[in-house]
Amino acid sequence: MGYSESYKDGVTMTDNRGNTRRAWVKLYLTGWLHGSIRWQLEPDERGVWADLICLAGECGKAGKICDNDGKPYPLKYIANMLNISEELLLQTIDKCKKEERICQEDGILSITNWNVYQSEYERQKKYRDKTTQEDDPEEFADRYGHMAKKDNVQT
Repeated sequence: MGYSESYKDGVTMTDNRGNTRRAWVKLYLTGWLHGSIRWQLEPDERGVWADLICLAGECGKAGKICDNDGKPYPLKYIANMLNISEELLLQTIDKCKKEERICQEDGILSITNWNVYQSEYERQKKYRDKTTQEDDPEEFADRYGHMAKKDNVQT
């Protein structure tokens, strides 16, 4: 099963442990381009920060960066996954902790205020769920979440 097949509604995938993985995360453009992150983090650190946000969304544990069992990933593993040095990862985590962007408890990294920043995702969930339940899979299909009527084409 590939990624595109995993996301049934084109947006989320819930595994058998209740983890809801996301296909996207919200990024505030003004804050990203003109906010404090511009002077608090160097360009390479901002890239790591964006990757950590994406990783938290993929992990499906409400902003936590951990495995399916809720155990922390080793930092060496995260650095390897993000294709960066462990030194850059530690440097970014340290700065983000000082600025209260990230906290760490029992070794698990968490994005601070995840639910506040990603609130739009949860707000839209009821509409995604309703659409998924009501649609006839024989009549409508699109793996990206768009609804397009299938033509009755005979082969």
